[in-house]
Amino acid sequence: MLHTQALKGETFKLLKTLMNDSRLKDFNLAGGTALAFYLGHRLSVDLDLFTPNPFDAKKMEEYLIEKYDFKSDYFEKNTLKGTIAGVKIDCITYSYPNIENPYISQEDIRLYSMKDIVAMKLSAIADDGSRLKDFVDIACLSTQMTFNQMLQSYTEKYPNANPVRPLKGLLYFEDINFEEPIFILKGKYSWKNIQKRLEQMQKKRDVLFEKMPL
Repeated sequence: MLHTQALKGETFKLLKTLMNDSRLKDFNLAGGTALAFYLGHRLSVDLDLFTPNPFDAKKMEEYLIEKYDFKSDYFEKNTLKGTIAGVKIDCITYSYPNIENPYISQEDIRLYSMKDIVAMKLSAIADDGSRLKDFVDIACLSTQMTFNQMLQSYTEKYPNANPVRPLKGLLYFEDINFEEPIFILKGKYSWKNIQKRLEQMQKKRDVLFEKMPL
């Protein structure tokens, strides 16, 4: 069962509409919103829709503009970004093989598996490391997966990547944008608690923590 309170009502309604659109049948929900549906730990505000298949971004842009009054911000080959009714929407081809098949909820929402999402989150931290939400999400995931299990998902999804990079990136905080708002649904956000959990995860890589650091 999904924690649908992770999205505001109108945004969730929009997501269901997009999921039932035949032109988007190959797209699955990824990123922090998908993870918030699994964990119910924070409110999310945007929709990351990934597909393993190439698509014509220009034609998709034209379709979304006509059907949903889509406001386009950016497009290139296999990538389209913009907003619908103020909600940020990214449509992206993500060609890495899935670790597990996407999950389909009772509401017909297609989500990437938790293993795939954690791998993507660790990849984002290794490559960029500026988004505060990625660190918060990984810390909260420690109640569902041990750190070694997270790393195993990373190496399974990206077999040619260096697993040392997320190890180092998870404890490198200099590039984080701490002005990024975090809206917690359960408990209270504290960076001090998040940092402490990330450090504990590194030291106790086979431990599954009982409570979120909130």
